[in-house]
Amino acid sequence: MPTTAAYTAIPHWAALRRRYLALWERRVEDNRIVVHIQNPNPAQPDPAPWMLGASAEKYLDPAKLYDLKEWRRTAWNWHTDLYQYIIPSYGPNVFIDFCGARPVFGANTVWREPVISSLDEAETIHFDEANSNWRQHLETVAYFVERCAGERQLGMTDLGGPTDWVADLMGAENFLIAAWEEPERMRDFVLRLAEECCRAYDLLRPRLTMHNDGLCDWMPNWSDRPMFTTQDDMAINLSPELYREVFLPAQHVLAHHTGRTVLHWHDGCPQHLDTLLAVEGIELVQLGHDPNSPPFRAMLPLMQRIQTAGKCLFISCVEAEDVQFFIEHLDPRGLMMIINTTDDDASRRMEEDVAIWTAARLATMAD
Repeated sequence: MPTTAAYTAIPHWAALRRRYLALWERRVEDNRIVVHIQNPNPAQPDPAPWMLGASAEKYLDPAKLYDLKEWRRTAWNWHTDLYQYIIPSYGPNVFIDFCGARPVFGANTVWREPVISSLDEAETIHFDEANSNWRQHLETVAYFVERCAGERQLGMTDLGGPTDWVADLMGAENFLIAAWEEPERMRDFVLRLAEECCRAYDLLRPRLTMHNDGLCDWMPNWSDRPMFTTQDDMAINLSPELYREVFLPAQHVLAHHTGRTVLHWHDGCPQHLDTLLAVEGIELVQLGHDPNSPPFRAMLPLMQRIQTAGKCLFISCVEAEDVQFFIEHLDPRGLMMIINTTDDDASRRMEEDVAIWTAARLATMAD
């Protein structure tokens, strides 16, 4: 793997690379936190007709999936630390598709039909290198690797996380009943899936980094070292005790596998956060804002708890009027955010303002 690369689609990659390394080291490079500033693109090209329909082909044909992702990217103009990247997966939680799940390909997203109804059928679910979804995914990865080489960052497949895997495999209602009624069997099931997911990760990472400088994920973040991104969106329905007993052991397995794990979490699910913050190996928490949560500013104590636990913090999506507030009340070291603005001029002004606010906050902390 090269120590640096001159990506033709990512101007100033060497400087961006330094900024992301500083994030992991809890430093601030260039007196500006890492920010992904974006605004809607009013001149988005028209899609090819096949991009708007519901078909398996547009997700499973590597060339079509690549072109689809490229077109979807043009919905936004990207600024500052938001670089050109692409990931080879057609949706979230694709690991279970390599274990026997049945994906359903819609016009805008991918979901799954349940394939088991109870834990009595759990033994039918295994990661299998002979699985047709896995073999097809390796073809997609190989295509993306060659298309991205020397051009842009290639990210890790969105493998997902324990509660979401089983909820997709069983259906949400059966999943919740089984977790409550058979916690030990559920724990053993998700533990096994986590271990098998690590094996799939180990098979994918060398392929994805063949010509790539480090590894990114779907957010995107970037790491010079192996990095795993996990989640547990369905945990919002679980008590802290049940989650800690049944699903936390699987997160320990995932978090320890690479030693640099990113946790995708939502502010609507705070009841498990302290438990997860104690997991060694989780280095960054990407905190998303749920529509049913209080205003994002009200989540400041939650964000401060994440930083106090020694984790990097990635908050998204932050509206332009809230950016200064968060910079002034959080530690800029190890902080990043996605910022929504209205147009290119506003995005450029935001980049300048972020630098001013970051420098002022650092000066205050030094006093």
